[in-house]
Amino acid sequence: MPRIAINAAELYYQIDGQPQDPDQPVLVLANGIFQRVEAWEPLMPHLPGFRVLRYDMRGQGRSSIPPGAYTPELHADDLEALLEALNIERYHLLGLSNGGIVAQVHAARQPAGLHKLILLCTTSRIDPLIRAKVESWRLGLEWGSTEGRLRVALPWIWGRAYLEAHPEVAGAASLEQMKLAAPTVEAQQNLMAGFFTLGDLRPQLRSVTAPTLVLSGQEDLLFPPLYAQEIAQAIPGAKHRVLPQTGHAAPIEVPALLAREIREFLEVNA
Repeated sequence: MPRIAINAAELYYQIDGQPQDPDQPVLVLANGIFQRVEAWEPLMPHLPGFRVLRYDMRGQGRSSIPPGAYTPELHADDLEALLEALNIERYHLLGLSNGGIVAQVHAARQPAGLHKLILLCTTSRIDPLIRAKVESWRLGLEWGSTEGRLRVALPWIWGRAYLEAHPEVAGAASLEQMKLAAPTVEAQQNLMAGFFTLGDLRPQLRSVTAPTLVLSGQEDLLFPPLYAQEIAQAIPGAKHRVLPQTGHAAPIEVPALLAREIREFLEVNA
């Protein structure tokens, strides 16, 4: 089980796939706030020809749970240290949700090895509405532990079309699986405490030089397309596309469609 010690934490990571071209940059996937690397599994069969790095951020999955708030800046520090430790000098970065926030912080630092940036179902700022949504998660965790947080979050995460096609996602068996995959209560508290430190990244995003694609889900109730539009307007030359009939969990809901967007933007054929 590969884990690497960086910044007073141990991060779990895994590298999969063979690139079509040995000089092709690695595709790095940055998890959503409570995700673990397994959440990308539906997408992985659609990415042949890529070398893919997945990792659990501090507090997630099989990574360690240091004390304190896990801020976007701290996550970005961890990502930079992980890439250096693994000797990854050329890479594309795809960040989902909170991982997209981390990716924005990382990209705004103008790292030399970053070739292209994909920001998926994310935001550059916390406004009162987002704060109220995530505060409901915090209260759900406080009042009902992980199950309470999951029940409160469920309608914000899944798109209408996906829930209509997969009503079992809201059932007891699925809820139990999500509980088993979730971080510990302490880790969830630290992850949310870090998220709540987010201000407004848009002034920093003017510094991003990597070609950027911003993707949003048409049915994403947590971070509707408006937030992706704001990001695309802040990053010079960025493009924004909306994934139809897609909620917040795009890699699970529409993996084939998402993979096509990734391939087209990164110019890698199947």
